[in-house]
Amino acid sequence: MTVSDAWQRERALDTAGSFCVSAPAGSGKTELLIQRYLALLSRVSLPEQVLAITFTRKAAAEMRDRVVAALEAAAAGEPVTGSHEQRTRELAQAALVHGTQLGWQLLRDTARFNIRTIDGFCHALTRQMPVLSRFGGQASAVDDARELYAEAVIGLFRLLEEGHPVVPDLEALLLHFGNDWARLQELLSALLARREQWQDYVSLRHDPAWAEAVLRETLDHLVRDRLRRLAAALAPVAGELKALREYAAVQLGQPAPGDLSAAGGESLTAWRGVATLLLKADGQWRSRVDKRQGFPGAGVPAAGVPAAGVPAGKGAARDWKERMQALLAGLAGQETLRRDLRDLAVLPAADPEDNGWQLLLHLFHVLPVLAAQLLLVFQQRGQVDHTQIALYALQALGEDEAPTDLALRLDYRIEHLLVDEFQDTAINQYRLLQRLTRGWGEHNALQPERPRTLLLVGDGMQSIYGFRDANVGLFLRARDEGFNGVVPEYLMLASNFRSRAGIVDWVNAVFQQAFPAVDDIARGEVRFTPAVATRAAGTEPAVALEVFADEPAPGALREAALLADRIAAALDDAADTTVAVLARSRGQLQPVLAALRAAGISYNAQDIDSLARNPVVADLFTLCRALANPADRVAWMALLRAPWCALEPADLLRVAQYGAAASRQPLASTLQDPAMRAQLSPAGRERLVPVAAALAEAFRRRDRRGLRVWLELLWEQLGGPACAGSETDLHNAERFLQLLEQADSEGRGLDLPSLQRRLAGLYARSGDTSARVQVMTLHRAKGLEFDHVFLPGLAGRPRADERPALLWDDYTDADGARRFLLATDDHSERDSPGVYNTLLRIRRHKSRVENARLLYVGATRAIRTLTLSAVLAPDPATDSGVRAPSADALLAGVWDALAAQAKVHWLDEGAPR
Repeated sequence: MTVSDAWQRERALDTAGSFCVSAPAGSGKTELLIQRYLALLSRVSLPEQVLAITFTRKAAAEMRDRVVAALEAAAAGEPVTGSHEQRTRELAQAALVHGTQLGWQLLRDTARFNIRTIDGFCHALTRQMPVLSRFGGQASAVDDARELYAEAVIGLFRLLEEGHPVVPDLEALLLHFGNDWARLQELLSALLARREQWQDYVSLRHDPAWAEAVLRETLDHLVRDRLRRLAAALAPVAGELKALREYAAVQLGQPAPGDLSAAGGESLTAWRGVATLLLKADGQWRSRVDKRQGFPGAGVPAAGVPAAGVPAGKGAARDWKERMQALLAGLAGQETLRRDLRDLAVLPAADPEDNGWQLLLHLFHVLPVLAAQLLLVFQQRGQVDHTQIALYALQALGEDEAPTDLALRLDYRIEHLLVDEFQDTAINQYRLLQRLTRGWGEHNALQPERPRTLLLVGDGMQSIYGFRDANVGLFLRARDEGFNGVVPEYLMLASNFRSRAGIVDWVNAVFQQAFPAVDDIARGEVRFTPAVATRAAGTEPAVALEVFADEPAPGALREAALLADRIAAALDDAADTTVAVLARSRGQLQPVLAALRAAGISYNAQDIDSLARNPVVADLFTLCRALANPADRVAWMALLRAPWCALEPADLLRVAQYGAAASRQPLASTLQDPAMRAQLSPAGRERLVPVAAALAEAFRRRDRRGLRVWLELLWEQLGGPACAGSETDLHNAERFLQLLEQADSEGRGLDLPSLQRRLAGLYARSGDTSARVQVMTLHRAKGLEFDHVFLPGLAGRPRADERPALLWDDYTDADGARRFLLATDDHSERDSPGVYNTLLRIRRHKSRVENARLLYVGATRAIRTLTLSAVLAPDPATDSGVRAPSADALLAGVWDALAAQAKVHWLDEGAPR
């Protein structure tokens, strides 16, 4: 087998060089990382001097296991097949020889392999320097810190009663949200979860003047960057555009158009005039002009004196109109330029009278106090989130001008750094790498024989975690600039070892059109790079697009039924066939799950159904509600209706009426009343007596047992485990009981609101874990591969708010500086100038760009076949017979390339297309 990028792969193993490797889907990047790691082991003094960083525990464990396996196989002399396996063997043998010479005992002491997750590495830093990092040994990290954020916001609200200087700003925000403190709490909690993005830009000294100056500077840079980009894009036609603008102004009787070269906002009005001239009201390019734009027809004499030396005699108006339409024809198709011109309408200005500007200032005044409240909660609870650990790790390393002892010690120990999945890097992780590599450029200049090196591996085309603050622009910046004078050589892998040729060729043809033409750091845009298939094409059609002409709900049922039939056929093909059903949202997978169940097809669904909606967990939560409040009649009635008791409706009515007649005594007491039990049916008494006895015993022993043990024993006495339908249900019950145990350890007890919030973020195990059909979201499928991949619901839109209450953006400006903006919904008109509307445009653009990358990730999971499907409304006016998908749908970016090959399924299959 010929590998087209063999030279690049071998080049990345040069231990004297630093590299940034673009590794598209299926390119074997993990093998390359392992080979580089083994190569470096053969040249360092200690194995700990090679640090490999991944972003997930699974990836770190896989890399460690494969390194150990390679060394063990080399030590045992196991046979190898293939050139890449032979290269790995050579590197492993060299590492073993070098380790033996230095007495490492690698195969006995695998803990010396310095392969860590980014979070794990930050934890290790804070443990080594707890005083400087403010991270004492008693504090623990939590994966879900929403409770801590909510508590911090409540602490902020308490300041309203204490006359704190932030009160006027907080009152203004509350008033803006209609005094809906719960909504404001939700928004402020979301900001706390992402505080690494804004803490550098918000005054921790609570200096309003400083905060306002930062905001003004940021807005000024935003406008300047946009106008400079427009000027550069229109530079080839600048002279012609100037002449046409002057001519149109004369014809319309308007003053001479403004100067486009003025700095910043001074020329914004003039640039908006350019946008009006070139674009229609809907933001699309004009295809023709008339007298309304200042270009009368040939029969209308031109007014005034034409510019640019064109005579005003016969035919002059026609000449000017033709020149204008020629200019428009030359610009048509330049999508980035059109979008930049359209966005001029919403670019903001720092107007003291503007409501949005005032809200922005209020937020910048409140956030430092909110961050301080969170630190208090961390100290009181003895818990921190992973963001705080990352911030503490940065503090433990010190600033560039004053590195700490820990930083100097690490500088001595770490000589080589490998980072996987670099396209998913967030700003804190980027800063950490900056501090870890301080002085490396100077070191390499002084000691070229023993250089310190970087290997950054990633794929911008698979950057799909924007919602987790991953910033693909950081990957592009590191690729181009490196860190601290270490500029990596850029290598691009192209071989695809996963998918058959038919899929690779289809992906190349379709996504070349869906991705931006060039990389753009500021916009977070990544261009497409084609892959080269190493596997031959199969006999079956590689890719199919199934479109159902129907309304969304009934169309989804038809779509799911067809997919179930196709999946059954794929499973019958071979005993080891693997199938995946992938979608953007969990809701889009529900019809397919129902169709699979109806067809009797076993599946494993990962993180699809909420844990709170699992029947066994719902019954456990009902039990918690009843025990927490004996007066909660709804909870107690639900308890009596649960499977372990299952009173009939008539008996439930008798219990409720008896409790009401007895001075509305709590149902917990009513159940123990013999007179009440006598009124029940014989079957009702038989069911209720053991339940009442178990409850009475539980109340007597409450103070003697921990929360989890107390509730679990009661559940077992009630017969709860016997009500579970499968081992999977028991697993879900165990996860709920672990939540109780955690709440008890935190001193929260039976805190129902807290328990409910935590449940909301957990998902139930569903289906058969050994099934060959895997159902999951596209984000979860990254890094996996399957023989047959089905992508349903591609025309569905995300359920995000049309106008979210809060928006923010962390971006890199044209000068390479990081900047941050946030805004609340100021209820302004959709296309009016303002920070909020600007951020809304930025968010929608980034989301649509990421949609193409998300669909690319889904498509490249397939080995043999790929089936895409969507439900689109019928539209006889189009060539395909169906309406194009919404701009926010995953299918939108590739629809133009795919519309012709779509197979449309009509309600009446005999209907004309």
